[in-house]
Amino acid sequence: MKRMRAVWQSFRTDVDRRVRTGRMLGLLFVAGGFIAIAKGWDGASNLVRVDSQLPYLLSGGFMGVGLIATGCTLLVLASMRSERQAQSKQFEDMATLLSRTLGRMSAPAGATGPEAVQVLAGPETYHLPGCRVLEGKPDLPAITVSQAASEGLAPCRSCEPPRLAEVTEPNSN
Repeated sequence: MKRMRAVWQSFRTDVDRRVRTGRMLGLLFVAGGFIAIAKGWDGASNLVRVDSQLPYLLSGGFMGVGLIATGCTLLVLASMRSERQAQSKQFEDMATLLSRTLGRMSAPAGATGPEAVQVLAGPETYHLPGCRVLEGKPDLPAITVSQAASEGLAPCRSCEPPRLAEVTEPNSN
């Protein structure tokens, strides 16, 4: 699970880089298009005869419009990538919450073992209910140790909640 999370994080940074690159290229193409149109207009304005002005206006105009259209397309694609990234993050969060809810519902009331030990899930770690790190954070969901391990959450270093191996293999004293 940690490996999958690391791959996802690297993918997210690649998508961020692709979005930024697309936006920068789009803006550069749009600016280049306006520059091409301005250069065509400048070249045509120096000539008196219309038949001499036409090549400047056509080449600068077509080149400029083409660059502007390409830049706008790149900007739209970057926006779509950014929105898709935000939706993927929301779907990932929803799937995590759904798995937590279903895991809580499937645990029997008098269960023992990894299904019975409840901990509080943070973004990266899980904690015991009285952990001092959680002061001022009342809305953390309660999950089991096995759920925390399946989500790749690390145990808190302050309150030292039980690890999955400790819960599944009780001390035989």
